[in-house]
Amino acid sequence: MKNYIFLLAALTFSFVSCSDDDELIVTPEERGTVTDSEGNEYKWVRIGDLCWTTSNALNGAPCYDATYPGSWGDVYVFESDEDVNYMMDEYMPEYGNLMTFEDAMDSAPEGWRLPTDEDWKNLEQHLSMGKAVNAIGWRTGAAQLMMQKEGTELNMQLGGGIIWTASYSMELQFMHFKEYGYYWTSTIDESYKDFQAAYYRKLCFGKNAVERRATKTSRLMSVRWVRDVK
Repeated sequence: MKNYIFLLAALTFSFVSCSDDDELIVTPEERGTVTDSEGNEYKWVRIGDLCWTTSNALNGAPCYDATYPGSWGDVYVFESDEDVNYMMDEYMPEYGNLMTFEDAMDSAPEGWRLPTDEDWKNLEQHLSMGKAVNAIGWRTGAAQLMMQKEGTELNMQLGGGIIWTASYSMELQFMHFKEYGYYWTSTIDESYKDFQAAYYRKLCFGKNAVERRATKTSRLMSVRWVRDVK
């Protein structure tokens, strides 16, 4: 794989724990399954008054076909057969697809939706983030609970994302695999006037905090779905 795929062994982060989260036990109030338009089945759990899928979405335009505009036409993010095969056969079955905002909005099964910024805040509050829930940037708490395979069962993953190499560049690369997890919200940040931007959530290896910011909707990130409790 190309050097833009970061290895877990290269990470320099240390584990940061929050005593409140260490003591807090959150378990689902209800469980079930949902199937997307392509026949992929996902488990879901109820946390508070929302049901959340527990694995990243697999449908939509495959991330291994992602392109960006180059000087002589579109350029593929994954140029070699080796990289494409890795994403298809190993990455996506475990970490799901990476989608643009538009694709993420269109991917939800009937009765489900891409979570809004408020939906994410609702989850964070149920996981005891506290007053920081409305802040921009890194907010302490909730992340360890979001990443639990047992306990909350939410199993939020650090699948990286397909993002620009620099703020002024149109070149997209697959970056931060096993280092960060990026998740779309459906909420547009109207403060951006020159381009469309939407809020997202970001988790970090070894850091019990969740970042809340907005970014251009042409990036590719992981997707979870929610629905209101029936």
